[in-house]
Amino acid sequence: MKTKGILITAGMVLFSLFAKGQNNENANYLWSYEGKKKTTTIGVYTGLGYSYSEISDRNAGFLSARAGVVFNEKWAVGLGGAALNYDYALDELVTDGTYRLQAAYTGMFVEYIQPFGNWGKASISILSGQGLAFYEYNKDFREGKEWYEELIDVEEFAMFEPGVELGVRVLNNWWLTAQASYLTTSPVDLLGQDKNFLENYTLGFGIKWGIY
Repeated sequence: MKTKGILITAGMVLFSLFAKGQNNENANYLWSYEGKKKTTTIGVYTGLGYSYSEISDRNAGFLSARAGVVFNEKWAVGLGGAALNYDYALDELVTDGTYRLQAAYTGMFVEYIQPFGNWGKASISILSGQGLAFYEYNKDFREGKEWYEELIDVEEFAMFEPGVELGVRVLNNWWLTAQASYLTTSPVDLLGQDKNFLENYTLGFGIKWGIY
């Protein structure tokens, strides 16, 4: 019952934000606060992205997501993360099947935003957090294994990712974005990999819904 109540509350909040956004199609904030010296505005955004990179001389991708609160149309703070898409059947470490390299990370970010009129925005951000990298047997080779036997090796890591983004308004509160970043991590002691195998540049694109 508690979980159901949380989900209902979250749904009502999201619905109210979306409804408010529809009534303020090109607004740059949702709320404002009159202080003693100046007015503070507050906006929000959420977005999805896909970035391309390279791991162990092979093409790789990262599916990312972010949600942030924006103050005075200039500074944002929020939560973000990404999951690795490395679609290769590996077999170097085992003799009873194939496995897949997987990784994901989440953290908090701070972002500086520079608007260009009402049509575009550029930003610089830093995301910092924790991640997990592991090998998992492919589905065809998991049968008969206990859950802990499905994973071959698991390692945690810290991550730090500075990035830049350019966004263009395409319709009301919807934006298309181009992104570039550099992912750095603490040493990842995963079997068969260089300790810095996740570190590389990423280039990608995304979509946002936001009033900011």
